Amino acid sequence: MQNKLVQSFRHDWRNVLPAGAPGCSQGTPYSFWVKEGHPTKLAVILSGGGACWTGENCALHGKPFYRPFAGLEGDPSNFGGVFDTDNPENPLADYTIVYLPTANGDVFLGDSVMVYDVPAMGGQPAGKINILHKGYDNAASALDWMFKTYPDSKTVAVMGWSAGAIASPIYTHIVAQHYPDASVTHFADGGGGYRVGEKLAPLFKSWGTANVLKRVKGFDDLSMDGLSFEDLYIRAAELHPEIIFHQYNERHDDIQALFMRLMSVDAPDVPANLDDAHAYIRAKIPNFRTYTSWGHDENIIGGYYDAVLAKNALDNRGRPHVLDRFYTRQTNGVQFLGWFTAAITGNPVKDVACVDSETPEYHWTRPKFP
Repeated sequence: MQNKLVQSFRHDWRNVLPAGAPGCSQGTPYSFWVKEGHPTKLAVILSGGGACWTGENCALHGKPFYRPFAGLEGDPSNFGGVFDTDNPENPLADYTIVYLPTANGDVFLGDSVMVYDVPAMGGQPAGKINILHKGYDNAASALDWMFKTYPDSKTVAVMGWSAGAIASPIYTHIVAQHYPDASVTHFADGGGGYRVGEKLAPLFKSWGTANVLKRVKGFDDLSMDGLSFEDLYIRAAELHPEIIFHQYNERHDDIQALFMRLMSVDAPDVPANLDDAHAYIRAKIPNFRTYTSWGHDENIIGGYYDAVLAKNALDNRGRPHVLDRFYTRQTNGVQFLGWFTAAITGNPVKDVACVDSETPEYHWTRPKFP
């Protein structure tokens, strides 16, 4: 019975090969996923999936920390959170969901083709690898399909997690430009602590991010000199004062710490970086809100779960033997689900920050077992 339910859920999603998409990191076809709902209510979700910018962390036989492909094996049918449209608590239950996988190692900010030198590792000799950092063009092709397929959208929620969170302000701007009469909202899940100064410059250079910015009206005059991820929020918020830009982070996000170490940041301090990044943005623009929770994870919107019998565990990913933290998390007495629902439906929210950044807090009571 459970297999039949999962299969039925999977059939609700369809895979789309967009015209003109240059392809994934290795040149394989790029595709994205759509789940039909109301034709005038859209949710555009940029997925997480890491990044790469050297031969060592791009080579598949080394230690890659990115998703190099997007295809039929990457369907979101077993995700929870906002993807679980069978849950009546889901504020996106009746939305059409357009899910864009990341597959180019460039956090959707890439427009380059790189040939990297790969050192000898993993039992393989030194060599070279070609990487298509074409995340921007793949996403643009998917959005072009969406614009043509749903021309009369009235409500659009743009969001991303992890890698997809970083570029989400730019894509919110692109969507808002195309749907000038629609109510457009923004939400980013993770990625807020990369306040690392010049450490970002090699990544932008490898990805060809300067080429991307030149192609996006409104961002085309941004200087690459000292550019930060926070500057993308500031520019998008300046261009769209009617949109509140929202960001969720967990105070001790291990994923962000990992990628900072890959950027050669010694002893990364995610909490301090989050504080610095948020202060920098707030000093420039008023339309920015944050929910900073306890914990060490990210991707609350994409269906990670706290297992019933384990404390803050992310095993048991799937139905029905889990409790989905998207629906159960609470921070400093504020239920995340209510905060998120208000944010993506255009209602005002206040900043939320954890007091105790380690002790789990839920708005449900964990059951006691004998």
